Amino acid sequence: MWKRRFALAAVLMLAACSSGQNQGNRGATPAPSLRNPLDVPLYPGASIMSVQNFTQKISTQNSNGPTSVFTAGNGTYSGHEVLAASDASFSDLSSWVNHLALSPPPGYAAVENGDNPNAKVQAQQYGIDYAAFKKKDDGKTRGVLVIVMDPQRVNARFGKILGMVAKYRALPQVMRAPIDNEAKARFGMTITEATQPESPIGGALSALDEFSHKDTRGIVVVDAVKQ
Repeated sequence: MWKRRFALAAVLMLAACSSGQNQGNRGATPAPSLRNPLDVPLYPGASIMSVQNFTQKISTQNSNGPTSVFTAGNGTYSGHEVLAASDASFSDLSSWVNHLALSPPPGYAAVENGDNPNAKVQAQQYGIDYAAFKKKDDGKTRGVLVIVMDPQRVNARFGKILGMVAKYRALPQVMRAPIDNEAKARFGMTITEATQPESPIGGALSALDEFSHKDTRGIVVVDAVKQ
């Protein structure tokens, strides 16, 4: 969903560093600090790693689910994704996100996952917790998904499934079923489910690489509104 250009960004960063070394520090200005563009707070003291805008066309197969940010059905959505790191324990982050669900930010209502009451319990076992919200915004419905995770625990559970994604995406649609079935048997979810970033687990997996070399916990906040 959120087509990050992190590889390109890394190249640009290296180029900028090289240019800076060649030119010295004359006229150097500090990079602007990142700001949370959403009216949903982050965990106190969390450090923002990236802020991305996105636009995505949603179809039936990935628009459903009570915890999705795509609450208004099929169509084109725009929104933001905020990634942040925290030194807090996963337990503290889990408590925070559950408190947020009980006391939503002003104007928001919490979205309950009544279809699968065990979903949060299962996610917590894998090092993921989340809360979903919605509110009316100029006559439209804005969905927000707040995910907290322990990257090491998530990687231990789902890291291997990510290695199957490239092979899966290279195949025609009609040939993907065997890989989906294998992933379902090994990990309890299909590749299709694991690559839907609008879901809590999919959102955590899509951001996992960003925390692979950090001894921190992760926070992912996504909002979307149908255009």
